Amino acid sequence: MTSYSSNQLKRNGFTLIEVLVVIVVVGLMAAAIQFSFNSNKSESELQQESVRFAGIFDLAAQYGLLNNIELGLVLDKSSYHFVGYNGTQWVELDDIAALGLYQLPDQMTLTIVYDDLVPEASSLISRELFIPDDEDDFTLDNEEEKPIIPQVYILSGGDITPFKLTFGWEITNGLDEEITYDVIGKYTTPLTVQGPVIDGVYYEPE
Repeated sequence: MTSYSSNQLKRNGFTLIEVLVVIVVVGLMAAAIQFSFNSNKSESELQQESVRFAGIFDLAAQYGLLNNIELGLVLDKSSYHFVGYNGTQWVELDDIAALGLYQLPDQMTLTIVYDDLVPEASSLISRELFIPDDEDDFTLDNEEEKPIIPQVYILSGGDITPFKLTFGWEITNGLDEEITYDVIGKYTTPLTVQGPVIDGVYYEPE
């Protein structure tokens, strides 16, 4: 595994990432036009955000491949961003705005699962490869100094941690049914967007 400093992560391939950002933005604009015909705003927002995530994730994978670096996806309940591995720890990609912190619309939530997407043993990405040996030395009182540990890994060779990320609403948001969208990643990009999922049942788009 190649070692990179934080400065190297910021310098490498910045022109390439700008080109890729333009491609993703154009795709998102086209998707937004399509979504505008959907009369259900709550459902179309879920669809738009799930497609955006899939596009940005693919952008991150291309960046890692072009620059031969490992990237990670960091999630919380309502936001996500990407980090880079410099050989000893995960660091923020401060100079790459497209991969920085993105906050979902108010009341929209993220839920990630792995259990139903277990790959073959030979394809597993070991979490231990990226965890500092002294991780257990950190305490809750020292939270701001704890190392970054991504939930999903994007290796420079193109492999990713298999996962399913569900976009939903914290409250029903005026819907009669629970509607969600799933973004599924298995081994490599591109990711698959599935939805709407209504009360746990996936419906093919008409």
